[in-house]
Amino acid sequence: MKYAVLGAGLMGKAIAYDLLQQADTSEVILADNSQNKLSETAWLLNDSRLATALFDAAKPEDVKFILGKVDAAVAAIHYNFNVEFTKMAIATKTHLCDLGGNNSVVDRQMKMSADAEQAGVSIIPDCGLAPGMISVLVKWGMEKFDWVDTVKTRVGGLPKKPSGILKYGRLFSVEGLINEYIEPVRVLRDGVLREIEPLTELEEIEFPPPYGKLEAFSTSGGLSTLVESYGDRLKNLDYKTIRYPGHGNIIRSMFEMGFFSSTPIITADGEVKPRNIASALIEKHVPLCEDDVTLVKIIFEGGANSHSLTLIDTGMQNPPLTAMMRTTSFPAAIISQMQARGVITKMGVHPQERCVPTDIFIDELRKRNIMVQGVD
Repeated sequence: MKYAVLGAGLMGKAIAYDLLQQADTSEVILADNSQNKLSETAWLLNDSRLATALFDAAKPEDVKFILGKVDAAVAAIHYNFNVEFTKMAIATKTHLCDLGGNNSVVDRQMKMSADAEQAGVSIIPDCGLAPGMISVLVKWGMEKFDWVDTVKTRVGGLPKKPSGILKYGRLFSVEGLINEYIEPVRVLRDGVLREIEPLTELEEIEFPPPYGKLEAFSTSGGLSTLVESYGDRLKNLDYKTIRYPGHGNIIRSMFEMGFFSSTPIITADGEVKPRNIASALIEKHVPLCEDDVTLVKIIFEGGANSHSLTLIDTGMQNPPLTAMMRTTSFPAAIISQMQARGVITKMGVHPQERCVPTDIFIDELRKRNIMVQGVD
């Protein structure tokens, strides 16, 4: 199988690594606009099957050239490119999945489903952690328990040793983090699709030691298309981000004060966008986390019944990949392999909960030592 990975950042690097662990992988083309990133990843992974390519994600001819060489591709670049990537994948008849992260972009991709089906390709958006793996785990419970009417999803990436007032370390792009904190949150309440404010509905959640009592609050994007896929069956469905206690109130205060606004304000030094300042300050003062943990809890409820899934994952040393890289990138790589191998048979543009076989997916996670408690 031949694969392309579009983007050589943290997640793209980990996706390429996972694809290269597969015996049936003959080539992985890693593409980026930074030669430094490409060279660094090539040195780290040290595999003759890895080819690198400089490309401009904004140039359709560059994207089309790379996609035309492979069986399947994973987009690990900003979601703003995913609509054009989808068009190019259909044109080259190449299977594609992406890390997603924006509901509007996914809606535009879904409108191309008939074209993708006619081309005989599978396009699957939102294939990271949340959105991503969460969708498949929710599907698992929906298939297994006919009594479910409420699903609560809780996900967080945290430093093992919190420091600073935010008790947080950067694990992915600051822009993506801010988007999760400020965009409207889609939920199902009493069978109705609603939008609620982000950074609200704070609750306590507990994990085994050493993590203990943590907090969770509403953030955007984690549910992706689940609210539409299960809107006719579930009464309640929501998603919350897990953090160490105190984080949510601080970020909510910043949100209310306008620190994340993109509307320019006039200062003594001229016109500035508060969000740009906040982003730069987070980048500067919140350290990049290299020793982290991914925490997931999905709770299925209905009547007197309840069942929960729990996942606790930490990083690896050889090569050095954080837990966030593992739990975001490996699921995307698994999906791409399923597409290339013909395990996913439904062509068109479809979310994971409508086309990914859950048991096979969970078994692939297990092979990577990403263990979901509660599925046995």
